[in-house]
Amino acid sequence: MIKQFTPLKRLDIACFLRSQLYLAPVLIFFYQQNGLSITDFVLFQGIFQLTGILFEIPCGYIADIISKKKVLILAFTCFFLRAVLWLSFSGIYIVLLGELFNALSRAFLSGVYDSYIFDYLRDKNKTRHMLKEVGKANFAMSSGAMFAAIFSASLYNKYGTIILLSLEFILTLTSIALLLTLPNPPSASPNAQTLKEKFIEIKETTIFTIKNQNINIYILYSALLFSTTSLFCWCFQPLLKVSSAPVILFSLIYVINHALRAIFSYYVNKLKKFFGFNRLLVITTFLCVYSFACMILSFHFQQPNIAFICLIFVCIGIGFQLAFAIANINHIHSFALEETRATISSVNNMLQQTISGLSLICFKFIIAPSGENSGLSFSSAFSLFGGIYISIFIILLYNIYKKKNT
Repeated sequence: MIKQFTPLKRLDIACFLRSQLYLAPVLIFFYQQNGLSITDFVLFQGIFQLTGILFEIPCGYIADIISKKKVLILAFTCFFLRAVLWLSFSGIYIVLLGELFNALSRAFLSGVYDSYIFDYLRDKNKTRHMLKEVGKANFAMSSGAMFAAIFSASLYNKYGTIILLSLEFILTLTSIALLLTLPNPPSASPNAQTLKEKFIEIKETTIFTIKNQNINIYILYSALLFSTTSLFCWCFQPLLKVSSAPVILFSLIYVINHALRAIFSYYVNKLKKFFGFNRLLVITTFLCVYSFACMILSFHFQQPNIAFICLIFVCIGIGFQLAFAIANINHIHSFALEETRATISSVNNMLQQTISGLSLICFKFIIAPSGENSGLSFSSAFSLFGGIYISIFIILLYNIYKKKNT
């Protein structure tokens, strides 16, 4: 039965199963059960974005020297261990350790799944399908998260977090078994043979990326857009919480978010062809600015209905951001050297997580703690961050079109 599916279809199914994050829509309640506050929720996500940076170089190194199939399995196994840990123990430090496993899982996965797809397609002489296949993989991930979110709230209300983690445990274990059936497509031998050499290669690849005018500004722009998406997404639950929204809305907005992500991922190739790479970037930037306005409005009124409607518009902007990110990965791969393909993906991911992590941490520390006057409100904080991001976007867009016209 398994052999009836191509390896990439099996990878998509594994991603679909692994991405059924039943706990994610109500994660803030799990945090509170373990003694953490709403602002701690935002802070820790920022910390673990930065923690992921520490894993990127070793993960990129491992991906370049062993089979990418094994690295995919490692990524899924780390997430499986998070479910095991949270099912078995409780407390603040257990939450922290579980999130460390999650950060490691994301670091392994982010730098290798697109490289695995490229290697497989290259072996079949079908690299022209790269953008389409990466879009399908992202579609599978978003569809899995959307599917889980449909049932998350009702399961949480009836059974609590135990059933949610148990489902993640079973589905992730199943996805690992499916990954074991994948082939090992040949990949280019890496130049770096030791971890020290890999650090040197990362430095040289970073310098190459910074100097390469075909990709440098797009990587920076994509990282900035990624950081706004992280900020929006991790503030969904705090917004709904302070707006006294029913738990069902936590799941519903998560369903809508990932449904739109799935749609934009699936049609990314057509979007790029219709708009063009640079125009897609401009539209994504406009929707990002619009999303800041929606978040400001939502936190100002703190009404469940207003918050929910505004978040739908934010999700549309996030969908466009994902489409641009996928198109940008394809753009990067077209200029990357074969033997450092996973490495340059790691450089890209490192920049994304650095800006995103710093943004979330700074956001937490400028917000006034509950019941205190020192610091900004959520609404004012989004106004400040929106102004900073808009200024940077204007400068980058000016440089992109300046280069295009010269």
